[in-house]
Amino acid sequence: MSHFNKINDWAKERGLLDIERDKSAHASFLAEELSEFLRAKQNNEEIDALCDIVVFAVNAMRILGYDPNVAMDETLKEISSRTGAFSPQTGKWEKFKTPEAMALWYSANYDKAKIE
Repeated sequence: MSHFNKINDWAKERGLLDIERDKSAHASFLAEELSEFLRAKQNNEEIDALCDIVVFAVNAMRILGYDPNVAMDETLKEISSRTGAFSPQTGKWEKFKTPEAMALWYSANYDKAKIE
């Protein structure tokens, strides 16, 4: 059983998937955990906050009607289809945006993740 499925079972047991929430509620939960991450002084506090972010994000996907496992598969296909390199100037990985590179990009099809 995937971790996402375990998170789903946990939320279902608590009735959290039956609660209607808007994007603002989800955003506030995620922002609260991100703030906790930024305030963390120890690694275990940081990992706790990051794990909580994942739990809130997975539950939000379910509440919005998407299977997180399928959605993540689509996301991974998309990011794996891109080539690029780490940029010391920006401090992050930058996608190559040549026509040849962009022609190989996969666009995630989140319709596949919709729960019927």
